[in-house]
Amino acid sequence: MERMLKIAKENDILIVDMHMNGKEGAMSQSIDGMCIVAIDPRKIVSAADRKEKTAHELGHCMTGSFYDENCPVVPRGRCERRAVVWSVRNTVSKRAIMNALHSGLTEVWQLAEHFDVTEHFMIDALVYYGLYSA
Repeated sequence: MERMLKIAKENDILIVDMHMNGKEGAMSQSIDGMCIVAIDPRKIVSAADRKEKTAHELGHCMTGSFYDENCPVVPRGRCERRAVVWSVRNTVSKRAIMNALHSGLTEVWQLAEHFDVTEHFMIDALVYYGLYSA
């Protein structure tokens, strides 16, 4: 999480806690060239969940992958994929995963616990690095 906060600070990205409606509990938006990440603390279930949500929303900011649900011109799926890829690449490396696998951590839950991420995020990372096919 410290790495995510450092990236945000270095890139003048504001991260705020904000109550919001919706199930996700996190969003990012670019306003006049300034990116803001909002996290709803009521919807955070663990430190790993906060880390994942923060990394994902920073991924939108760092890649400029924003979409408007009411505008079909920019595909939501493409923007989400870019955010996921950025968050994976900036949270855990393939080498680190390989080292963990070689040390005996072979279950998704073990890897997630080791890297302090959610199992969902760990699966995204394993799929991205070609180590797991969902």
